[in-house]
Amino acid sequence: MNIEKIEKTSELAIAVKYMAVDFSKMADMMGQGYQKLWDYVLECGKQVAGAPYCKYTNGSDDFMVFDIELGWPLSEPLPEQGDFFMTKTDEGKAIAAIHKGAYKDVEGTYIAMMKYLAENNLESTGVYYDYYLNDPSCTPEDELLTKVIFPIK
Repeated sequence: MNIEKIEKTSELAIAVKYMAVDFSKMADMMGQGYQKLWDYVLECGKQVAGAPYCKYTNGSDDFMVFDIELGWPLSEPLPEQGDFFMTKTDEGKAIAAIHKGAYKDVEGTYIAMMKYLAENNLESTGVYYDYYLNDPSCTPEDELLTKVIFPIK
């Protein structure tokens, strides 16, 4: 796995936030959230401008509960409605890696990135991003690509 330092640019996005999500319920929550976001973007007659992401914040010590922000990058803002809000993703220094394979196996990439942080005396901001680069409904599980980004201080 190739882990690299990057300069992350900020992206405009439509998003929805869920608080204190238990890891065991994360996949269902994400599926519903992304579908609602997608439907809203289409309802507004717009197109997305990048891969959907999940931003993890306020993780528990055992990494089993997180606040999550599900978002889809856009080229122009949409009206905020209900739980949907406009936001910008974090920008600045980060480390990044591509995880290839099942979403349930991304933990190995996270562990390798945590080790990279420690070995290189880098400090995470405590925020983590997963960008889903291909569609799980038409991509074999072993071919799924997830770009994992850890903003750093």
